[in-house]
Amino acid sequence: MRTNIDLNEHLLAEAQKYSKAKSKRALVEEALSAFIAIKAEEQRFRTYKERLQSLRAKTVSVRLRSDTRTLLRQDRDPDEYLCFGYKRSRCVVS
Repeated sequence: MRTNIDLNEHLLAEAQKYSKAKSKRALVEEALSAFIAIKAEEQRFRTYKERLQSLRAKTVSVRLRSDTRTLLRQDRDPDEYLCFGYKRSRCVVS
């Protein structure tokens, strides 16, 4: 998509110090990609925090063997936790 924008020359020069981009277009694309990655990580963290609070509220009267953070990790990555709630790397099968 073609777009004409007026960029602040000082910001552009500062950004080029930290980038290996050869053109202004590549620099803007790199900046947009970094912005998207940062915002996605913030959203993922916010969602994780909300899920953690919700799980703690539900389990306040129940005594758990695992920490609520471990339960969320198990929910997110079920293949990692196949041995009775322990990480696969910690589980030794004889």
